[in-house]
This record gives sequence, structure tokens and C-alpha cells, in this order.
Amino acid sequence: MSDSTNTNSSANEEKLVASKLEKDKGNEFFKAGNISEGEIFLSPALLHLHGLQNNKSFAIFRKEQEEEPKTDPLQEDIMKTTSVIYSNMSACLIKKEKWSRAIECADKALKNDPDNTKALFRRAQAYISDGNTTRARQDLEKLTEKNPDDPLVKREWQRLKQKDREQDQKQRRELAGMFDRMKKLDEKEETEKVKKKTANESTNEPKISEIIDEPPKISEIVEDEAKISEIE
Repeated sequence: MSDSTNTNSSANEEKLVASKLEKDKGNEFFKAGNISEGEIFLSPALLHLHGLQNNKSFAIFRKEQEEEPKTDPLQEDIMKTTSVIYSNMSACLIKKEKWSRAIECADKALKNDPDNTKALFRRAQAYISDGNTTRARQDLEKLTEKNPDDPLVKREWQRLKQKDREQDQKQRRELAGMFDRMKKLDEKEETEKVKKKTANESTNEPKISEIIDEPPKISEIVEDEAKISEIE
């Protein structure tokens, strides 16, 4: 391995150590219940590792190998540490009830380390709170496969069932409200039709003068009498 590669690896190791120190400080604040302070230390912890997950020195090292690519311990450590930091960020955001951002951080944690069960668990928590029960169920099923007796996972299953019930009840209320609004609208339309029909019938009714025959004129009576006399 070239000297430049060794230099890069040494620099990366130093960045990894610095990142872990920041991460540990953040963890101490988080465990003490100071979420905001804990979150503050996680950002610089992540910055130390920025760009190292796909560092060119590792790619060069792999190309220099004639045999199959070997797993590089430093690169693995960087990936896992990055995953832990994102997972811890997700935990902070869950405490702040920022569900969508918590899910995003959990996604990044799992991208760096698909075996990070804490990140998977936190994403399931955020999904449940955010109302995405389908995705939450998928994550909980994976967690149950890995550890079927985990009490925390069982607790989240209970939360998921409760959320399902709440959503079902909400949907029923919304449907009932929709049908009630439709019924009232139909009744209103029917009332308007009756009013319109009544108004039309009132308009089309004949006037009194049209119903009662007008009395015959005097001249007509005289003429009729004359005719009668003629007949006799």
C-alpha cells in the first residue's frame, strides 16, 4: 500500500476517533434527559465522518488487490459509527415528536448499516406515531424475526394495534359525517324542489275572472227574448 494511502487511513482514523468522542458526549446528555444538548454534539460527530463512507483510498486499496476485495475494518467502523450517529439523531427527533425527520435519520442509519436494529426500532416508533401503520408493521415484523421475545418490540406492537383502532374509529366517524352531510344535502334539494313546484303551480293557476263567466250584456238579453217570442 502506498504512503499516500497510509496517510489517508491515518487521517481517517483520527476523524473517526474525534467523531466517536462527540457522539459519546451527545449520548451522555441524551441519557441525562437533555435532548437538545445531546443533539448539538451529534452534528459535529457526523461532520467528522462526512465523505469517509466512500473514501477513495479504500477504492484504491481494493483495486491493488489481485484476489477478491477484502473487508476493510476501518471502513466498516466508519459505516457503523455513521449509522449509530444517525440512529441517535432519530432518537432525539422522536423525543421532539418530529416524526418525518426521525424517519429520515433512521433511513440513513439503515443505509450505512442494514443490521442496525436500534435504527429499525426507532423508525418503527416514528412510523406508528406518524400514522403510517403499514410501514411500521413491516419494520416490527423484521424486528420480531430477529428477537421474538423483545418486550420493547411487543410494546410497539400494542401501540400499533391501538393506532389501527384509532384510525378505524376516525374513518368510521368521517364516513358517518359524510353520509350525514349527504343526507342533509338531499333533504335540502328535495325541499327546494317542493318550493319550486309550489311556486310554479301558483303562477299557472287561472285568475278568478277566468273561472267565473262574465254576466251577459243587456243587449244580448233583449235579443234572446226576441228570439224566444219568435219561437212561440
